[in-house]
Amino acid sequence: MMDSETKKVAMKQYLHYFRFWFIAAGIALALFIVGGVSQLLKTSAGRGNDAAPMERVYDKADVLTDAQEEKLRQLIAETEKKTACDIVLVTINQQVESASSGWETTMRNLADDFYDENNYGYDKVHGDGVLLLDNWYEGQAGSWLSTCGKVYQEFGTYEINRILDAVYYEVEEDPYEAYCTYVRMIGQEMSEEVEFPAELLLFPVIVMFVFVAIKLRSPLGKETVSVSEYVVGGRPVVRVRRDQLVNKVVTRRHIPRNNGGGGGRSGGSRSGGGGGHRSSGGVSHGGGGRRR
Repeated sequence: MMDSETKKVAMKQYLHYFRFWFIAAGIALALFIVGGVSQLLKTSAGRGNDAAPMERVYDKADVLTDAQEEKLRQLIAETEKKTACDIVLVTINQQVESASSGWETTMRNLADDFYDENNYGYDKVHGDGVLLLDNWYEGQAGSWLSTCGKVYQEFGTYEINRILDAVYYEVEEDPYEAYCTYVRMIGQEMSEEVEFPAELLLFPVIVMFVFVAIKLRSPLGKETVSVSEYVVGGRPVVRVRRDQLVNKVVTRRHIPRNNGGGGGRSGGSRSGGGGGHRSSGGVSHGGGGRRR
């Protein structure tokens, strides 16, 4: 059994040895607490715009069932809390292309004007939010994504095209799933929640403390080597080893330089402001479209 003084010495030694682990665990816990507090503050702030209607799903083309519309509203409501952005879906079945106005111009104006006229924006009127306008008119079908506020500031051409492509590949076969994908992708791109699973943070801390506790309770190692083991005739013996160079062989090999092209998008950064323009009401919008 260890006496109290030995235990104190052992504790000091272990605390010193594991000091970096304790510091790392403390930083991780501090980040977890700060992230949780900041998220609570954001959640408590709530919406800043009461002028917009509560409705988010306008299925004018009648491509969704009532049950699907309701599920989509619930998904949008959950995602809006995470993103602090209004998320709107509008489906239409109408001719938009004419001799005086092209498909892109008309779709862009319809999407922007719908957003502006209904005063959408999570933080304020004409503030943070996004609207997907999907047209089902034969020969003029396609989607237009209108961004505003911080979504406009965050979304470059790459982010806009990712969402439009995802909708394009699903919408004809399963409109409901395509629109759910649109909402989920907005959630992934714009989520303000920094989710640190408590298990991932606490598990290494718990393991560390268990390991230290077990080591502290284990008996001290017995001395198996005495000082005299390395002393012969009362004098220390030091064995000297030397490396002797026998020969030297140098091999030279030419490595060809790769001057070819290739590569692709590196990703990881946002340019923001994709498709920037002003609507007929003078509101700054971004966005883009995809015909099908």
